[in-house]
Amino acid sequence: MEVTVIVATYNHEKYIAQALDSVLMQETNFDFEIVILEDCSTDATREIVIAYQKKHPDKIRLRLAERNECSNKPFAEAFQAAPTPYIAILDGDDYWTSSKKLEKQVEFLKAHPECVLCFHNALNIYEDGSRAPIPQNFAGQKEICVLEDILQCNFIDSCTPMFRKGVLRGFPEWFHILPYADWPLYILYALHGKIGYIDEILGVYRIHPGGLWSRLDRIQRLEGLIAFYETMNANLDFRFNDIIEPCVSARREELAVGRACRNSTKDF
Repeated sequence: MEVTVIVATYNHEKYIAQALDSVLMQETNFDFEIVILEDCSTDATREIVIAYQKKHPDKIRLRLAERNECSNKPFAEAFQAAPTPYIAILDGDDYWTSSKKLEKQVEFLKAHPECVLCFHNALNIYEDGSRAPIPQNFAGQKEICVLEDILQCNFIDSCTPMFRKGVLRGFPEWFHILPYADWPLYILYALHGKIGYIDEILGVYRIHPGGLWSRLDRIQRLEGLIAFYETMNANLDFRFNDIIEPCVSARREELAVGRACRNSTKDF
């Protein structure tokens, strides 16, 4: 078996079937498994994933939380427990569009031993139709990126990465309490090697009101980014302060402008 696909889901009853079908449709010259992390949903998500597991018992394993974790620890545990040399991740509200996605990424990592992870382009779709679908990565995205690049901004959609197993000895305790797992994981990996890019749209990142990031307004996103930068800077012992601090300063300026615009609007 070559790949473990970790699917994290919570209250995704509208989307989870499409996500799982997009994994099950993968055409590979190797075996892969699917590990579903169901975080005690309040809708029908749990019933749906249980039905999928019963239909595909040799392919799907379930990890059903007894209560909503609000933590990255279950993900970290599933990641570390993966028995395969490669790990892909997918949120339950996103999906893959190419049946060759896993095979392309395994081939890339085998051809690029200097890369500890690789990602591909994805289409960002706005569920409410407020904007036309747009690619996450535009022309000019570097084929090979390094730590400095991923520290400055997160350009990797969470439905796109594949990781080489064994790069991390374990996850630090601070990882478990961060508001999201994807960006800090990319940073932790980039401490140990390079990041590769496949210039093909192989998946869809869905933007909808229930998303952790998409439901925030501009002010909340900037506040979250600043808090994330400051937390990562401290957790990395300020070794990369020369990279992170300019990012924090720029976001603070944007936040000040945003707050000023919001306050001026309230005056009318």
